Amino acid sequence: MPRGADGIVEALNDAGVNTIFGIPSIHNISIYDALRREPSIRHIVCRHEAGATHMADGYARLKGLGVIISSTGPGAGFTVSALQEAWGSCSPVVMLTSNIDAAKIGRGLGALHELEEQTALFRTITKATFTPRAGDDLRALTAEAIRLATSGRPGPVCIEVPTDVLGGEVTPPDPPAAVPDSPPPASMPSQLDAAVAILRRAKQPIILAGTDAVRSELAADVTALAEALCAPVLTSTPGKGVLAEDHPLSLGNAARRLAVHDVMPGCDAALVVGTRLREVDANRRGLVLPEQVIHVAWDERWIGRNYPTTLPLVGDVPAIVHQLRSGLEGEPYTGPRQKRVAAWRRQADETTARLEDELGVMRYLKAIRQVLDRDSALVIDNTQLAYWAEYFYPSYRPNGLVGAKGSGLLGFSFPAAIGVKAACPDTPVAAIIGDGGFLYTAQELATCVRHQIGFPLIVVNDNAYGVIGYLQRSAYQEEYQARLTNPDFVALANAFGVAASRVDSPEGLAEALEQALDRGDMHLIELQTAIDAPPFGRY
Repeated sequence: MPRGADGIVEALNDAGVNTIFGIPSIHNISIYDALRREPSIRHIVCRHEAGATHMADGYARLKGLGVIISSTGPGAGFTVSALQEAWGSCSPVVMLTSNIDAAKIGRGLGALHELEEQTALFRTITKATFTPRAGDDLRALTAEAIRLATSGRPGPVCIEVPTDVLGGEVTPPDPPAAVPDSPPPASMPSQLDAAVAILRRAKQPIILAGTDAVRSELAADVTALAEALCAPVLTSTPGKGVLAEDHPLSLGNAARRLAVHDVMPGCDAALVVGTRLREVDANRRGLVLPEQVIHVAWDERWIGRNYPTTLPLVGDVPAIVHQLRSGLEGEPYTGPRQKRVAAWRRQADETTARLEDELGVMRYLKAIRQVLDRDSALVIDNTQLAYWAEYFYPSYRPNGLVGAKGSGLLGFSFPAAIGVKAACPDTPVAAIIGDGGFLYTAQELATCVRHQIGFPLIVVNDNAYGVIGYLQRSAYQEEYQARLTNPDFVALANAFGVAASRVDSPEGLAEALEQALDRGDMHLIELQTAIDAPPFGRY
């Protein structure tokens, strides 16, 4: 007789899931027994639930779905910060967690790992939380969770199953009903023609793209729209690469000074695609949008929050953008926009070239970009060198730069890069993390060794929470508790059986990075450098 856990694993198999991340525990061992009997699914055992969730998140961003298994109580709680990142970054993650036996929930008996209102942990950081009980069809419920995580604006979904429901025998359900070969076509917003008219009349339109443009695989449509309109493209950090950043119409990060002070004021209409226009992405940097704003979004949640919207186009984002492309595509634009946009692009390129001559931090980015090939992925944490990468590291493909911008936490990039590499083993991957953030998840070096996952990990060591020290000095003229006492990172890596090297120059970084990529194994590169300030505001 099958058990509840078998239905979950069957649903994962039905959905084509072949890699999951997690940690076995006393409460979820039924799932692990079901996985033991399903050889088509690779399980990557991790060393901390937050790290496992970041791995599933990184995997999801490249593959379209990530799965993580945690335990009850403390194990479930450890996933919260990482799920918050997945939620803010619209990453389709299914989190499978356990709970104590159903009859004991809410009774305060002091059961092992019991947590009052465990379900409440996930309600504000997931699209939905399912709490099945005996008699529920876990195969169908898991299939629905996967559908929900990956449809519309993607995001994490939690399935919380009591231990006795996971391990209990169940009556096999009836075979699932046949699914139609193709869904009915999405209905288009009534204002679509009006949006096309605004963009046609505009003297200088601009496109602002973000997270959902990448999640919805809109690179081809955004590129075609930009070329049809001769419209420069600005992006949030997660949107980098939705238009290759060596394209003449790409003007990079919307938070850059050039975008805020020169480009956006010279435009009279903005097509906002797949970005929620959050305060953290644009508003707090002083970006002011034109009077005419067309905002394409999955729902109305973020429409008009930080910027007035002329025309909201709410619904199936890929379908809407494709229809806009159909309505605007034709003969390539020729006219004064070409000269104007070319001047902006020259200004951006000249600024970058000048800074590469003046600033050591820029030479480090240049070294990384020259070594990594065009189709590579650079995974970044919230640390000084990574902040500069958000502004100046060119991404030539969607997910060419993967960052923790959903919540801005530390410790993301190393485990997320494990997930990215597991998703795309043939893609060159590298990661940047600070010395502070690295010790959040450093133990996952053991995961890399166990599962033979390898890539270069650049640990930028200035023995400080560098950006916090900068902010303290800027606000109060003095630092306090921003200095760090670190281990010998090379010796630490070696203790896990991981090769490591120490560099302190752009040339040394390029050489170490190239050698690590050629070998293909896990390699920690300790970059000893101090970066005085982030690029915010000044650049």
